[in-house]
Amino acid sequence: MSDPLEKIYHDLYEHSMHLVKEHNLPVEAIAASLMAIAMRLYRTSLSEENFEKMKELILDADVEPYPKRILH
Repeated sequence: MSDPLEKIYHDLYEHSMHLVKEHNLPVEAIAASLMAIAMRLYRTSLSEENFEKMKELILDADVEPYPKRILH
């Protein structure tokens, strides 16, 4: 993987699936934790204006779901 974003995404995805499958943690709890971390990172690193824009982008994003079998 040459793209750092791909590596970050892959590593976080793999760890998230590990938490679901090996520790039987709820998907919603993992998603909430990742979202909280993301929002705090954005809040820390972006200006107020750009943070507000990022929140709008997140809320308006059309996200493709994972296949159900992956999460169980």
